[in-house]
Amino acid sequence: MTFQDQIRTALSNVGRRKLRSALASLGVVVGTLTIVIMVSLAAGVRQQINRQFAAIGLDRLTVNPSGGGRRGGFGPPGFDPFGTASRGKIITAQDLTRWKQLPGVIQIIPEVNLPGYVGLELKWNGTNQAVRLGGAEPMRGIFFQAPPEAVAGSLKLPESGGIALSQGVAKAFGISSNDFAGVIGQSVETILRTSRGERQSYFLRVQGISQERSRNIEVSIADRIAMKNWWFNSTNTLEHEGYDSVTIRAADVTRATTLTAQLRHEGFQVQSLEIFVEAANRIVTVITVMFTLIGGIALLVATIGIANTMVMAIYERTREIGVLKAMGASSGEIRRMFMLEAGFIGLIGGVIGLLLGWLAGLGLNQVIPIYLRYRELPVRGNFFVVTLALAVGVIVFATFIGLVAGFLPAQRAAKLDPLQALRHE
Repeated sequence: MTFQDQIRTALSNVGRRKLRSALASLGVVVGTLTIVIMVSLAAGVRQQINRQFAAIGLDRLTVNPSGGGRRGGFGPPGFDPFGTASRGKIITAQDLTRWKQLPGVIQIIPEVNLPGYVGLELKWNGTNQAVRLGGAEPMRGIFFQAPPEAVAGSLKLPESGGIALSQGVAKAFGISSNDFAGVIGQSVETILRTSRGERQSYFLRVQGISQERSRNIEVSIADRIAMKNWWFNSTNTLEHEGYDSVTIRAADVTRATTLTAQLRHEGFQVQSLEIFVEAANRIVTVITVMFTLIGGIALLVATIGIANTMVMAIYERTREIGVLKAMGASSGEIRRMFMLEAGFIGLIGGVIGLLLGWLAGLGLNQVIPIYLRYRELPVRGNFFVVTLALAVGVIVFATFIGLVAGFLPAQRAAKLDPLQALRHE
């Protein structure tokens, strides 16, 4: 028998008992479907992680002062409630000037925070609303969220005198979406209020409105410093406290890595997103392996069904095997023919499982964004991604499972004595 004859015979035998072959393939379908859904989910999550970190900027690093310290915490400058008098290095204006001159540095974004208990209000047209002060870098995106976009104006603030409102703040003042553009350029009063009733006002010009629904505002860095000076009754808090943190944007990831090492050597605490990306990808890799093992167990269980099908097929075709051997078919050809039959059962189950998993992923990719929009979560993209490597891998693995399941029955068929096989009833 030629190899082509063996393939044709194996395919013909698969279709001879359609129901039995379908039931044997069902276990492979379930295992393959499980692997495709779980691994495609892990692949989609990995893409989301990389996309969101890339949106934030892998070329960025955050520099923090070393040691303890208040950093916008309790009491006036010089007050040290935790006994951390030597707070280490602070970030000064001179540091910012020096860092700007470093090769590969594109942008320096300093951040000054106010204590979380600061009473902050916004007054507009005689109405007061409590608001929260966001980060110094305008409306920064965070992990797993796309960076907020401006629905009116620009979120880029000048050095002083500028403010960006969230959509939630604007609507709290009764401003509809159609009137957002008319707000740009208007002056609003930002009020700091102490528990003792003292207050200080800052009149800032609206630069833009973000899509965020929370009641956040963003204020220019010079106004943040002025607010902090007033709150702690100091003429220059930066001299005592320095900047709370600084975001440095480098020319590329390689330069960001070099800057990270250099600034750490100077004694500052530096965080780089590249470290978080590597850690997140390692976690996803572990989850992917776990998901694959779960699906692999289902496929291994399917081998029992395939092996049982092949044993029954050999029992039913004992006389046929005897005829083939009497006509000159070798034991190796008989073995190969039955292993090919088992492999085709695994292959068919793998292809069907892959298609079902792919279709299920497409459906879930349509349903999940609807739920995320309902929950007002700004996450976009597919969470189930069937890659070429996954598709090829599951088909090859399913076929391999079939071959493994058919090996012992095929070995039994190859060892049958031709005379006894011909006398079999």
